[in-house]
Amino acid sequence: MLIKNRQGLGIIAIFLVFLFLRLYQLGAHDFWYDEMISISYAKNPWHNWNAPLYWIVLHFWSGAFGFSEFSLRFPSLLFNFLAVIVVYFFGKELFNKRIGLVAAILMGLSPFHLWYAQEARDYSMVLFLSSVSAWMFYKSLKYPCLRWWLAFIVSSVLAIYTNYFYIFLLIAQVFIFLFFRKLKFNFDIKEVIAFLLIVLCFAPYLPRFWSKFIFIWKGFWLPQPNWNSLIITAENFILGYNLFPILYFILDGAVLILLIFAYRGLRQDEIRPSLLFCSFLFFIPIIYAFIFSKLLFSVYLDRALIIFSPYFYLILATGFASMAKNWLRFSLIGVFSVLILIALLGFYQDWMFTPYEHHMGTFLKKPFKPITSFIEGNLKVGDIVAVTNKNPPVVPSLKFYSRKLQNFYYFYDAGTSGAIDSNWRRPVKESDYDIPTTKINKIPFRRLWLLSADGGWRSGNLDDNSLAVKTWCDQNLRLKEVRIFDGLWLFKYDR
Repeated sequence: MLIKNRQGLGIIAIFLVFLFLRLYQLGAHDFWYDEMISISYAKNPWHNWNAPLYWIVLHFWSGAFGFSEFSLRFPSLLFNFLAVIVVYFFGKELFNKRIGLVAAILMGLSPFHLWYAQEARDYSMVLFLSSVSAWMFYKSLKYPCLRWWLAFIVSSVLAIYTNYFYIFLLIAQVFIFLFFRKLKFNFDIKEVIAFLLIVLCFAPYLPRFWSKFIFIWKGFWLPQPNWNSLIITAENFILGYNLFPILYFILDGAVLILLIFAYRGLRQDEIRPSLLFCSFLFFIPIIYAFIFSKLLFSVYLDRALIIFSPYFYLILATGFASMAKNWLRFSLIGVFSVLILIALLGFYQDWMFTPYEHHMGTFLKKPFKPITSFIEGNLKVGDIVAVTNKNPPVVPSLKFYSRKLQNFYYFYDAGTSGAIDSNWRRPVKESDYDIPTTKINKIPFRRLWLLSADGGWRSGNLDDNSLAVKTWCDQNLRLKEVRIFDGLWLFKYDR
């Protein structure tokens, strides 16, 4: 009894560490572009074509607790932490306590999960609901009874109304259902009804889903994935966005060893069903999203794939458990420990040294409050403010934190690779974006405040287009002042 109590206290202590890591610096960073979208949806959650449940939750949450960085991110923290707990108990039931705990540790310490536990977006909520759905689905297969099927139906409907990416997991669950039935069509009627009810419950929202589907089909910013994208996804699931490329390469070797040992477990009758279950839930949705993105239009984005990550951790945990040689197990534990500790340091220190394809569509959160305060305190009649970056998009955050900075000029290239010369000088107002008409020397202004970001991460260097714009301004205007706000550059020019 004493040993069990100590084990229980140890597990509680581990989960308190996970909670602390998610709470630490929760409100330290200013809102960035995607969180601005969340705020907009939270104010009116019923009038957009995204899955609405998270925005409804955020609507009532913000009504009670306001729009501060800490309060608006707290639901994500809570859902992400609950998802780690679910994965522990799910893994314990699938395999054993040790595998469940190792999977929970990989997930609880992952900077990738910390990132989205501290971001006001729907990814953590759908992660939690989809994990509950998978757990209830497993229970309904192993212990067929009405309450487990009802729990599966409810959690699945809530998940699909939180994020459409749950559809990929639902497809994987159908594959599992067919596989465990040995591909025979003698289904239990409760099981067929369960899947039909999930589809029927989503049917009222299909028109909005279809509208978004058509919109993205016509053109979206995501590039098509390649085979390297699959490796990057696995790397991000464990270490997040904040490491050096060489460390991801070391991780790849360690993960490969674990996968080899994990799938040796297919020879063991007591492990095979659970390992196949996790493999279906991890590989089928990701491969399906990959093929879909290659054949139709790209939806392959690591942060949206987060709902499949728990099953990856469970597979890796099985690899740890399958090692007969302690020296190899302890060596890999050492490698993972060092890599994760460095990754955690990188997360809290805001490192981002990887190429853009490693953090597609994700940027470090910039210090918008101090720069808006500085500009507002120095803005005079006749001044104009301009930005030089499409990515990261900084204007919505500046508008949120400022009462004065509502009108901007956009000094960036829509189609000439960032080249700025005497024949192409295009400040474009937000209202006529992409219309190359007005030249900078025809805009009346007394002073120009030029705002640039260093490529989306704190590299200390301007991106090519920002540098080209600055070069033109240096040649044609008088540079009076330069201010750097931790990744944001502000240049003041006079005529």
